[in-house]
Amino acid sequence: MRHDIRLNIHYSAPKEIWETISDVYRTLPYWHEDHYPHWIGDAIDLCASVEPGGIQISGVMPETIWNTWYDTLKKRLTETLGYAIGEPEEGYPFKYWEPFQKQYSEIESMDHKKIVFHDQSTFFWEQFERRERDITATPPYFVFCSPYITLRISFDDAGPCSKKKRIRHFHDFLAKLNAIGITTLDLS
Repeated sequence: MRHDIRLNIHYSAPKEIWETISDVYRTLPYWHEDHYPHWIGDAIDLCASVEPGGIQISGVMPETIWNTWYDTLKKRLTETLGYAIGEPEEGYPFKYWEPFQKQYSEIESMDHKKIVFHDQSTFFWEQFERRERDITATPPYFVFCSPYITLRISFDDAGPCSKKKRIRHFHDFLAKLNAIGITTLDLS
């Protein structure tokens, strides 16, 4: 039977995470030492690749073997990486190891559900468990965090009167957040 799945492991993971994933791959039945993740056997030919939509595993494996093999893969990756591994289409969120760095000037729109930037990257407020701000930092910033994602919004206006401009933009953003019911902890 043909299989084609994606797992919620983002391509931006650091090198040590990819090494850990490779170690997990090697523990699975039918592993074949090759230049890429590959499993081979009787009526089995699976490979894994890193794609923008997550790790992709595709190829053929009999359904009777696949169910156990796939469950074992997800279980071992979950235990090793420390967060639930599964298919994004089934509601498993991606973990982003590097924080998203944005500037206040890059905000396209925001409402009580989400914030959207000019590059169309979209973040939903419900994703974040921790919301903090620091006007005394250089540059001032807001940071929104969860175990899976970190979004940092900075105020780095250059030129004459830049300090006043940064502070004005910081307070404008704080007022907009308060208006839509988003509260932040002051770290200043």
